[in-house]
Formats: sequence, C-alpha cells, structure tokens
Amino acid sequence: MNLVLWWHMHQPDYRDINGEFMLPWVYLHAVKDYIDMPLNIIANPGMKANINITPVLIDEWQDYNYRIERALDEMFPNKAAYALPDPFLRPLLLKKLDEDTKLWMSVHYRWANYERTVCRFDNYKRLYDIASSKANLYYLNDCFYFDLCVWFHLAWCGEWMKRYDPVISLLIAKGSGYTLKDRRMLLERLLMWMKYGLTLYGFPGIRGGVAPSSVPEYPDFIEKNKLDELNLKEKGQYFITLSPHYHPIMPLLLDVHSGAIAAQMMDIAYEPVHMDRYEEGDKSARRHMDSLNHYYSQKSGGGNIRALWPSEGAISSESLDIFNEYGINICASGEELLSSSVGMDVHKPVFNRGKDVVPLYRVYAWKDTGLKIIFRDSGLSDLIGFTYGAWRGDDAANDLINKLNSIDDFDKGSIVSVILDGENAWEYYYENGFYFLNDLYSLISSSVKINPLLIDEVLAVCESDTPDNCFKLDGMIPGSWVNGNLRMWVGEGRKNKAWMMLNEAKNEFLDSVNNKKISKKNIEAGFKNLMAAEGSDWFWWLGEDSPLSSQSSMEKIFRNLLEKIYIISGKPVPECISESLSSTKKNIAEIGGIMQRGH
Repeated sequence: MNLVLWWHMHQPDYRDINGEFMLPWVYLHAVKDYIDMPLNIIANPGMKANINITPVLIDEWQDYNYRIERALDEMFPNKAAYALPDPFLRPLLLKKLDEDTKLWMSVHYRWANYERTVCRFDNYKRLYDIASSKANLYYLNDCFYFDLCVWFHLAWCGEWMKRYDPVISLLIAKGSGYTLKDRRMLLERLLMWMKYGLTLYGFPGIRGGVAPSSVPEYPDFIEKNKLDELNLKEKGQYFITLSPHYHPIMPLLLDVHSGAIAAQMMDIAYEPVHMDRYEEGDKSARRHMDSLNHYYSQKSGGGNIRALWPSEGAISSESLDIFNEYGINICASGEELLSSSVGMDVHKPVFNRGKDVVPLYRVYAWKDTGLKIIFRDSGLSDLIGFTYGAWRGDDAANDLINKLNSIDDFDKGSIVSVILDGENAWEYYYENGFYFLNDLYSLISSSVKINPLLIDEVLAVCESDTPDNCFKLDGMIPGSWVNGNLRMWVGEGRKNKAWMMLNEAKNEFLDSVNNKKISKKNIEAGFKNLMAAEGSDWFWWLGEDSPLSSQSSMEKIFRNLLEKIYIISGKPVPECISESLSSTKKNIAEIGGIMQRGH
C-alpha cells in the first residue's frame, strides 16, 4: 500500500496597526515545531513525508527574523528590547522590570502545557507554581521574573535544540540566575535556529534574502558528535506544499451561502447570512491564488504550483475549477466530504475492475481536467491528533502501523492519506512527540508493506498503468475536512456577523478604490489587510464551543484588521468595530478547540 503523510503548518496574521505581534504563536511554534518537523524526517533514512505551510506564516516568520536581528544590532538594551516585534521576547533584553511588566510576565509566561512542558523541568515548575499562586508576587525581585522568562523560552524550544544545541543545553543546565548576557545569548541562538528553519522550507531566512538551492545540511551549530553521526546517514525526504496566501475558506469567498448546502443535506443547525453575496469574492479568491503563485516561484527549485492543501481542506466545485485554472496538479480534503459528494460510505469496499477496492483509498480526477484530489482518512489522522499523545511513543507508532498493515492486507492498491495539523498536537505528547515521530518514521521506512509517497509521486502512481487507482469526480458538495461541512466558519450568529462586518469594510474600501480617493500605496495596503481579514481563523474561533480567552484574543485581531481597512479607505470607523464579538460559552471543545476531529 501507498501512504501519503502530510503535515499542515499555519498561523494567521497577528500583526496590529503598528506591526507588533498581538499573539506569539508564529515564534513559539517555529522554535518548537516548524524546525523539528523536517529535521525528524531528514534524520530517518528512507522516510518520505510532506509538509504544507502558508505564505502568511512564511511572511510573519521572516518578519520576526528581520526584526530580532535589527533589535540585536541596537547598542542599548532597553532600546533593543522595544525594537523586538513581540512582548514575549522583550524581557530577554530588558535590564530592569517595572511592576506592570512583572504582572504581565506572571500571567503570560505560564502559557505552556503544565503536564508535558512545565513539569518536565523542575526549575520551571517551581517558578510556574509560584507565579500561579498570586501570593506575594510583588515581593519577588527581578531575578525571579527573568528566570521565569528564560525558562518559558527554553521550555518552548524544540527537541532538536534541547538535545543537540550546546548553548541551549548549557542554559538548561544552569537552571537559575540568568543574567542579561545569558538572555541575550539565548535570543541570538533562537534567531540562528529561526533563520535556519526557514531554509528547511525552501525560503530565505529574511525577506529579500537568497533562497537555498536545495534542502540544507544539518545546522553546523549543533553538537559536533551528533552532527558527525547524522552526516554518516542517508537523509529522509520531504516535499513542501503551500495553501492559498492568508488561508481563506475558498468556497465561502466564492459563495458565502454555500455552507447551507451541506447543512441542509446533513440536517444540522444553520443560520443564514443576511447579505446577498460577499462582494467580488471571486476576485478575492484569485488574489490569494496569485500571491500563492508568487510564493511558489520564490521557493527553492522554483517551478509552477503543483500541489496544495486547500485551507482547512475546504473545497467546492467552483474552488476546484479555480485550482485547475491556476495549474494545480493535486489537492486534498477530508473523507466526510467525499462521502457526501458521491452519496456513499467511502470506507465500504466497492467492486471495480475485478476486485474489491476502498473508494477512500484512491486518487480522484476532477472532471476531465489534470487536477487530482486525495481524501484523508479521518480516523487514522485523528488518532495522531487526539489519542496517541496519552500513549507511549513506540506503542502508538506500532498501533498505527498495524492499522495500515490491515488496510494493505485487504486492498494492496490503496493510497492512504493521513493529513493533519503538524504543530498543535505535540504539546500533548511526551517530549513534543519526538519518540513517537521517530518510532513511526523508522517503522514506515523499514516496512515491506508500506510505501511512503511524496505528493509529486502520487501523480505518478495515478498516471501509471493501474487505472483502478484513479476515479473520476464531476461534482463536489461545498465542505471541508471538519464534518464534511462549513459550519466552523459560517452558519452561527457571531460568525455571520463577522462576515457582514468584513463585507461592509470591503465595500467601503472598494468604493474608495473605484472613486480614486486613495493612493496606490494605500490600495496595496488595503488589499493586504483585506486578505488577512479573509483568513479562516477569525471565524473558527467565534464558535460556541471556543474558550472565551481564545475568542476574545482572535476577534480583537480581526476587528483590528477591519479598523485598518477603514482608516486606509479614508472612511469613518463604525462603532460596531469597537464592540466585541465574543461571549461566554457553556461547553469547551476538545483540546480547547485549537484542533477538531474530522467527524
């Protein structure tokens, strides 16, 4: 059997009017997950996997690197600290702390998984517990808070940093009493890793730099013995794909009412959006694709768009036609959407060309075009996302391999797709999933039954002399990998209100553009903010089962983007932009709603 393992990395645009990052997730996941993911693949000979990343994430990552580098060039520590793009980084370069900063640190430097991340380090746990007690915090000196700061950043470092970087290891071993020199050394080391990390995705570490010509070597700043050991082994392979620029839900840009179709078919609650259409949605969809095309051309190796993971696996007949128009060769979605579109349970075998085959485990051709589609196995994908974190790494890896082997025993021509979030699950795993992933990759690469494929190799399988590997699709119900519908982004009161607010801001901006009331520079800035506001995340977090803190922080950024659109347009900002869209909820989704099961 053939296995397509495809990890997805994504963050929305967190930057405010002044360019400061309102939330730290780009930086934190870069040092913890985005760097480790390709390195774990490379370090396993014979392994093949795929990683998807969004252009907006690349852009933010490059922005972090540029601004950290600029801050480190400043001579005066406080000036350097306030040149940093993120309040989470700032205390690394401060000489003294005021009471407001200490209070902020006591709250925000506890943004870490307590069981898996905090308790792993006794020194961090002690500081964390004191900061959590809220007792006598004002009697603690600056040293306490600076230590808390350093441990927060060390704890978020990925396993490759913790295990193989001598500087990070030295700082972990020191344990306490971190000086300004220590903190600056940590920031310099983090920057080295972050610049290196972007080259793993085929992009320069800082915007405007030179992209690597091929997958880079292991970083030469890791521990020498480990580096020598790694260089003796053959490298595993991975293939980089991209999503539309700001991760919009393409079917909803093209038809904001398309979410009603699957809702009606599935008989689920759905509130209609009270507007005729999302203005010029087809042009918006193409803007995200145009920008995507630019990022593909900048990636090392260049070339045209070949493969993409549509934002949240959301597709429709109209969006697939646009993908084909832009030269996409292959994309993916979830099994639930395939079942709805073909009117059957795609896990149940069908008789085809003289044998039983499982429809889910085939490649689909879109109409008579060159566009192919694969659909993820939600059960297998969700085991990694939600279940295996509580298991021993080797037990979990063996369990997944056994399930794949059972598929091979029944259907040897299968192409099984395991596609999921590649960043948020690992904080629930022991040591950030290091053992699970390496055990899994080792078992896959040594298996005689499982053949891991890069995305471009899937096309070769489909175009080979085995026509039973490829079925045809002539229509697609609008939906996503989440339950096969679009309810995560439309069909609830607050989500619908967000769409109407976005549409009103867009109309005001387009009015100014069409009447030539704004400069060319502001037109470019306006479209950039509009595209950022079209991202999927703002609507996701307005769900009824999202934690209030997540709702609040995300919808503030969304309203900030809308405010910028009005200001750029030269139009008064409506009062509704200052009104919160979030509210308290009764039920909190699994893992705080940051990930969802397929069904």
